[in-house]
Amino acid sequence: MKRLLGQKGQKNVHRAELEDKHGYDTKYAMHVIRLYGEAKELMEHGRITLPRPNRDELVEIRKGKYSLTEIQQLGAQLESEALAAQATSTLPDAVDRDEISRLLADAHLRFWSSSGA
Repeated sequence: MKRLLGQKGQKNVHRAELEDKHGYDTKYAMHVIRLYGEAKELMEHGRITLPRPNRDELVEIRKGKYSLTEIQQLGAQLESEALAAQATSTLPDAVDRDEISRLLADAHLRFWSSSGA
């Protein structure tokens, strides 16, 4: 959100054509809202649903339906909800990289063993 508002370093979040048309980078705003929603869902349910259940809303954000103030309010709400969900999440605080590596290696081995390759 800070990048969208110009409060943090530049990372191609100021597309001139979108800013001229809507007053802010609507594409970046869509991604901000999508990511906050994904974070909230991950903390609450341990998964991320794809395609996103709020796809239509995200498309409307991308098209500039909402003002920057509305995006800021929605972003603040989703951030707050994601942080609250994180506080009660059953997910571990850190990623077990060794376990993930074993899981991926096992999936690859099962695939290649069953494919007849």
